[in-house]
Order: sequence, then structure tokens, then C-alpha cells
Amino acid sequence: MSQTVVELHWFPRYSDRFLTAASSEINLYQVKHDLIDNGEKSNINLDISKSTTATLIASESRYQFVRSVAPSYHGGGEINFAAGLPNGKVALCNFVAENNVEFTPRISRACTCIAWSELELNFLAMGHDRNRSDNCITIWDTERGVPNQSSIVSMIGLSETAHSVCWDKTFPQVLIAGMSHKYIKMMDLRQNPVITTVANTRTVNGVCVAPNGRYLASYVENIINLWDLRSLEKPISQIQMQKSISQLSWCPTRSSVLSTLQRDSPLINLIDLHWPGSEMDGGEPHSVKRFVSPFQTTASTMMTSRVPSMAYLSWHPYDLERMLALSSVGNICDYRIPQRVAVSWDNNNNLFGNNGNDLRQFATPTRSSTPTDSLNQWNIDSSEEDIAETMQHRALKNYGLMAELQRNGDLVEKNDGLQSVWRMLGHMVKEDNKQGLKEILGVNNALDGPPMSQSEPVNTKWVDFSMCSGLVVYRSEQRDIAQLLCGWTFEREKEASFSAFLDELCAKREYTRAALLACFHFRVRLAIDILGRGADQASDPSSLLRVAAIALSGFSAERSELWRKQCGAARTQIDDPYLRCMFSFLAYEKDGFETVTNETQISLSDRMAFACNFLSDVKLAEYTKGMVANCIETGDLNGLLLTGATNDGISLLQSHLDRTEDVQTVALIAARFLTSELLTNYRVQYWIATYRDMLDVWGLWEQRSQLDITLGSIRSPPRSSRSVFLLCNFCGKNVSMALQEDARLRGNATTMHKLSSCPHCRKPLPRCALCLLHMGTTMGAISQSQAIHGQIGWQSKPFSKWFSWCQTCRHGGHTEHLTEWFAQNTECPVTSCNCKCFAKDLPMPQFPRDKDSAS
Repeated sequence: MSQTVVELHWFPRYSDRFLTAASSEINLYQVKHDLIDNGEKSNINLDISKSTTATLIASESRYQFVRSVAPSYHGGGEINFAAGLPNGKVALCNFVAENNVEFTPRISRACTCIAWSELELNFLAMGHDRNRSDNCITIWDTERGVPNQSSIVSMIGLSETAHSVCWDKTFPQVLIAGMSHKYIKMMDLRQNPVITTVANTRTVNGVCVAPNGRYLASYVENIINLWDLRSLEKPISQIQMQKSISQLSWCPTRSSVLSTLQRDSPLINLIDLHWPGSEMDGGEPHSVKRFVSPFQTTASTMMTSRVPSMAYLSWHPYDLERMLALSSVGNICDYRIPQRVAVSWDNNNNLFGNNGNDLRQFATPTRSSTPTDSLNQWNIDSSEEDIAETMQHRALKNYGLMAELQRNGDLVEKNDGLQSVWRMLGHMVKEDNKQGLKEILGVNNALDGPPMSQSEPVNTKWVDFSMCSGLVVYRSEQRDIAQLLCGWTFEREKEASFSAFLDELCAKREYTRAALLACFHFRVRLAIDILGRGADQASDPSSLLRVAAIALSGFSAERSELWRKQCGAARTQIDDPYLRCMFSFLAYEKDGFETVTNETQISLSDRMAFACNFLSDVKLAEYTKGMVANCIETGDLNGLLLTGATNDGISLLQSHLDRTEDVQTVALIAARFLTSELLTNYRVQYWIATYRDMLDVWGLWEQRSQLDITLGSIRSPPRSSRSVFLLCNFCGKNVSMALQEDARLRGNATTMHKLSSCPHCRKPLPRCALCLLHMGTTMGAISQSQAIHGQIGWQSKPFSKWFSWCQTCRHGGHTEHLTEWFAQNTECPVTSCNCKCFAKDLPMPQFPRDKDSAS
């Protein structure tokens, strides 16, 4: 190039045109996607990237020492730009010699900034240095031709300095300017006089509005302020850079990317802004800084020469994250920012990532089923399950919300112990006893606590061996209640009840458990019959039920040494835990029931029922304490049988949550089983709130509502005849009560009563923005029966007559009027209020449900 370029710009309405500005030369280039190899680089053809070439198509050289240029937003074949000069003149050019028009200020001084309006294409804002008798900002309507009294729209800023100007992208004729080193002004030129909003700040060297028209960025030295244009009282965020900033601009294709150039730096600094939630929700964003270097050099080049610093950049108006970069030595690069790929799982366990501006769903990873599949890129362990996916599938089946607690266990896909837990809880609720065995038996952790209730030892003989001595069992009312909660629901004295209970177990094909309970109650022959019946109906020929029946036939009350020795030897070779416990019990030696009570493969309820039958008071208390501690340590929810609805039960649920991350089961058990007093525990509140949020995320509104109804019935809040009150905004007193009393005094009055002010402090009540009636005005006649029964105000009105208001601008009115208004409009109905109230609370998206879960 003949001169060093100091500035360049893409034309906003032409995707293949850009201009460059040097000291006394302004050139127009056209970008082509084919390289022209003519041997040497020249001013005519520039290789600006590996695939694009810029060709000079027009030039303007009549202006000396150009300070700034700005291409216009005109399209349709018009190529217009404005150039600011040191003497204050602003030239409007189109690369045709006879068509240039100039603006000359009244007092000559430097032009500091110029900006075209994107909404009003013919409006050009020009900023100048300070002069005490002239304005610093002039708005020129270029369609009216030569600058004169008719074409100059407005002149602003007497005796001030304009450092930077830009136009609002949402509202036409709204100008934003950084002025006098101390404030930013937002001026509405549609009003006369001009309405101005002022923000006191030093960050005035450059201002630019985000593409979405919501945010404003400004800078001074190395400080960047981010503003919300709805409120310029203070910046919502401040970002500090390492060096002084020379240029600040938004990416037009991605409104969350802000670019900066720093003095004497070869890098372009990019600031990714992330808002908590939606970008339109506002609030302070989180910023992530990254940098790119368009003019990449090799290591050898860096050793011999200095890397050129960045001088200017211009974003492409349409192509995603594409820019023209200008170095300090005048080199131009057509550069595309490497995309910052972000991936995330959605609420339905689908993996998504960005592909430019589009959202792409990746293939769902599958679990490996063959050695070949295990070599795939995901390599997921088939033994691991996603607890979030499992909880979602259960929630779709109304897990935990069934009226009968035991039915919730049937909704569990795999038998992981939750089925027995829900059956146990259902049985405890059915028996109307949530205390837990620890409290029922009187077991206390404190050494100085009340003693355990005394039990009566009873020597019980074998039913089939009446001539021989039996074993000592312990009886008390508390032990009987404990055995009932453990599931031993038969009456011990009635043979028919006991036989019916065992027949029920046999019907469920639980032959070994039925045989074990028969032996626990000294009925060996009944146990042999049960095992024989199971052997006859067993489908597995390798079943050991017949062998166990034969071995059990050799039992006698004397329990010979040989028989007990063989039982002890075979105990380790028996796989069935109930058979193993049965032979351990029959081979009982003095003070030795530990083999049965420590058998973890049989249910906790059977072990506790056995302990209540055969352990003394001291040993039962020790065993109960040990089992409670063990269940809390391991997170075994079956331990709720011992703890009940107590603080120990909450600790047990917390331990289960820590081990399994199954907040669903923990929250539902707490909601369905714990008492209203325990529901106020902070841990319980956190579980329930977390699960409610998960249901909201999954879009399971019915399940969420049912859970809230369940919690409401447990908490049983005090009922009130009135839950919505109309209170005065000034004195805070009840306006509804005064309206109700007035209606009673009127009796059968049929005229509409207008309540325009508070009856206590006489301050005016809010009006409906559309019908202009005051809040509290009765919308129809009030009958005497309604007045007598207290059905006044909100109780006698449908929801359409209620008042509703925006949480942002605080304007509102009757619901039916607002519904009709926002069906055709998006902005607030109040004059001069630009709040988009209806967009603040958009409908929630519908999440697709899995076909398998729906079926």
C-alpha cells in the first residue's frame, strides 16, 4: 500500500465490501473467494486470507489527515460513508467526485467521532471538541441535502466535549454519548426538549450497544463498564484489562461476545459474557476472557522481528465470528474466530453442543455389550447406572406417590432393597405405629436413661418332643408389638393363625423362610413338611430342599453330638441363608444365637423378631443399639424399622443419600413417613426442595402438584377464611375488610361501589392501566347472602377480575384486560413505559418424555 492504513470497516449492508482509511486515502475493496497470483502484492489486489482476495474497486483521495470514517447502513447499490477531519468538517462521500457534501461547524475544531443510525438510515451523529459557545454533538439528516437549518435535526452539548457516540439499536432517534470525561448521556431526540438520562462515570472514551439492544459497554484506560440500558444508575459489571484499551466493539453475530484491542498488543481479547439463567433476565454476568492472534508468526520470525501489534478490527455483519484485523504496520487479515465449543447434558440426559449458532444433539452413548463394542470412544461401564435417569423413570410412574405405601415398592425396576423398605413402611403406617422398635422396646442410648421394660422368661418345649426340655423365650407386651411390626402378624397361641401365615409364605414360594419360622416356634415336623412341599413344586432339579428335609428329619431334642457336628460342618456349604440359619438354630449351644442374629442375608425384620423372642433384655438392648448404629453407618433404609420417625431416622436417610445420591427416595420417604415436626428439620427441607426442583426441571407438573398436596396435608397449616388481602401501599392496613363492612351496611345495594382511596389514610389506590378503575372497585353487584357469609371481594370474583402487575415496572390492572392487551401488544400499556412485561414470564417449554417411560 502507498500509505499505512489506520482504520477499516465492513459495509453493514454489503457482505463483500469494506473500506480502508489512511492519512489521505480512503479505498473501497471487494472480497472474492479466489486467490489472484500476480507475483507481488500491490494496492490493487490483497491476499487477506488463504482463501480470499480483496480487490480495489474505488478510491477517494481529496481529504487530508482523515481522523475517522463510518460506512452508512444504506443498501440498494448506494455506497456512502462519512469522514471526519481535523478541522471539524465531516464529508459525506460515495466515491463519486461531484456528489460529495460537507458539513462545516460554526467554530473550527477537531471532529472526534461520527456514527450512523441503524434504524434511521439518514441520521448521522457528529461529535467535536469543546467550545464554550458551540454544541459538541450535531445530528444531520443527510436526506435533506446540504447541512443547513432544515437538515440539522438537533444540536446538543453546549460547552462540552463529545468523546464517543453511538445509536440505540431498539428505539429510533435515541443517541448515547460519552461526554466531558465524566458522564454518559442517553438522549431521546423524539422529544422536544430532548429527554436526557445521565450516568456519572469516567468510562467515556468509547461506547457501543450490544446487538440485542439491551446492554451498553464503555471504557476508559483499562476499565470496561457494562450497563443495562433500562437503568443507567450504575454499571452491572466492571471488567479490568491489563493494558490501556484502544478499541471496544460487540460481535454482531453473537451478542454475548465483547472484543477489545490493547495498546502495543498483538492479541485480540475476547470477553464471553454469561448470565445466570437467560440473557434477557438481566443481572450481573460472569465473564470469561480469551484471546486470539490473527497474525500468527513462526518461531524463527519471532526471533528476528517484532510481532506487529493490533491497530483496528471490524466484525463482519453477517458471517459468524468473522472479522477484518489490521496490524500496526498496515497488514490486513480476513480472520474467523475459532469457535468455543460448549457441551452440556439436558434435563432428559441428552448430550448437546453448539455448531455455530445452531444447537446440535450428539449421539447418545450406549453401553458396551461385546468386546468389540467396549473399544468405542465412550467405554461406559455397564455395571454403572445414572441415578438421575433412574429417578426420572421412577417419577414418570408416580413413584412414592401411591396412596398405599407398599405399592411404591412395586414401581422399582430392580430389587435393590427398596421394595422391602416400602412394604415395611406401609406395614408400620397400617399399624399406626411410627415409633420404631428402639423406642417401643425402651432402648436408650444414654447410660443414665430409663431402663428397658422387664420381660418374662418362659421355658418353651418342642411341640414334637414334649418329653424333652425346650428353650427359654422372653415375653412382654412391648416384644409382642415389636414382633407385629417386624411382620410376624400371626397370633402365637392360635395354631390356625400361625399355619395360615406359613401357607401365605409358601404361596409366595418362600419355603425356606416358612421352614425357618416353623423351627423358631419349635415345630420341626411342620418345617419338614414345608420343605418337602417345596421340593415337590421346585422347578430346579438341583434344589436342596429335599436334602434339607432329610437332614432335618434326623433332628431330636437331645441333639446328638454327631448331628450337631455335621450341621456345623455343612453350614458353610449351604447357599440359602434361611437354611443356614435354620441348622445353626437347631444346633444351638448355650448362649449362642449370634450366628442367626448376624446373618445379613436374611431380612432385618426377621432377625429383630428372632431377637425379641430369644434374647434377654440386656442382650436385646445391646443388639438393638448395634443394629441402629450399623444401619446408619451403611445407609440401610431397612433400619427405619428400628429408628422410626425420629432424628435417628433422619440421620439414616442422610447416610443413604450420601452413599446412593438417591434424593428422590429420601425425599419421598420423608414426606410420606416423617411427622410434621420432623419435616421442619433443615436437612429434610433441603431434600424435599431439591426433589421439587428436579420435578420442575423434568416438567412433571402433576407429580410436583401431588407431592405438594401430600406435604400440605401433613403440615396442616391453620386454615383461614381469606388468603388474599388488599392492603394499602402507604399505611399497610386491610382495605378488603373496610370494603366488606361497607357492603354489609349497604345490604341489597345493586349499584357498583367505587373505592378510590384507602379508608384509613385516604391515599389513592392503584388504577388499572386500561380501564382506569381503582384497585378494590367491585366489578358487579354484591348480594346480601354474599355479604352475610363473608363472600366479598376476591371470593366473589372470578380470576379474570383479579389485579395483576409486572414485577419489573410495577404497572398492572385487571387480569382480563391485561390478557386482551398482550394478545396484540408486547410492551406495557402505560404511556412512555417500554417494559416488555409479557416477555418476563414466558411459558415453560414442553419436555418430551421417553417412550419407554410413558408406556
